[in-house]
Amino acid sequence: LRAVLEKVDDWSFDVFELERESEGRPLQVMTWHAFLRHGLIAEFDLDHVKLVNFLRVVESGHQDNPYHNATHVADVVQSMHVLLLNGGLGRFVSPLETLAGLLAASVHDFEHRGFNNDFLVKTSDDWAIDSNDRSPNETHHLSQAMRVLLQPECNFLHRMPQAQQVYVRKLVIDMVLATDMAEHMAIVSKLKTDLLKRLQNPDDLIEEVQDPLRTLVMQGAIKMADIGHLYAATDVHVIWSERLEEEMWRQGDAEKARGMKVSFLMDRDKPGVTKSQIGFLDFVVRPLFETWVACFPECKILLDRINSNYAYWKAREEEAPPHPGP
Repeated sequence: LRAVLEKVDDWSFDVFELERESEGRPLQVMTWHAFLRHGLIAEFDLDHVKLVNFLRVVESGHQDNPYHNATHVADVVQSMHVLLLNGGLGRFVSPLETLAGLLAASVHDFEHRGFNNDFLVKTSDDWAIDSNDRSPNETHHLSQAMRVLLQPECNFLHRMPQAQQVYVRKLVIDMVLATDMAEHMAIVSKLKTDLLKRLQNPDDLIEEVQDPLRTLVMQGAIKMADIGHLYAATDVHVIWSERLEEEMWRQGDAEKARGMKVSFLMDRDKPGVTKSQIGFLDFVVRPLFETWVACFPECKILLDRINSNYAYWKAREEEAPPHPGP
């Protein structure tokens, strides 16, 4: 395990190694290590016993989905950790944002059941009813994780000043809601207009960075981290893509069983997500990563790694025989 954690600062970290070596506790081990690595326990006098309790409950709240599981969350925490450490975010991020960023990453898929928001809304699921159809997954992840945090034996923030607790809670909420892909284009657009334009005109950033800009940077960071497998080593990235495909097919199976129209890419009798990576990378991923790298050149390696995985899918597409169709 120590050998695995020695590589935790690398962009090329393999979370499946951590999964194997952590005895089924990748989320706890990764988040605890990241908190230590950033000095957060000492910085904020966090209650380390209650932090362990909190992480244990959060990890146990993850189901054994093919994709949205505790190992994915550990992967997102690790990606967030490296973005905060080596991504060039320094001027926008204090220890308080670091704390909120790692906490948001650790809870961003809490109790995920393997269904997307569209399915929850169409089936009038309790999560959709409780959230008035607005980001039902993300709203549930947040509210349930916050309930855990408020339990006396899990509230590791209890010694922090109230104003700091309020700020951390608000930032965690803003970050986790940003992981709803329905918000994707709006956030990419804001990164271009509110952040990139300011960075291109240094006079705009002479004054102290204001909270809305810090929030936007942290929202961008968690979005990058949430799809961090796209810049993983190709073999790791392919495993995650196949796991996502299986999870989406399972939703398609549930839709068929209910007599619903099967959602795009979710019919296991037709090409799935592994056959559509080129379009996803071109139209969804690239705009985010290119904008982010323009803001934070320290992250250029991520775009290089995405291009390498893009080349893999392109080659695979060219090798594949044409699909006969429905």
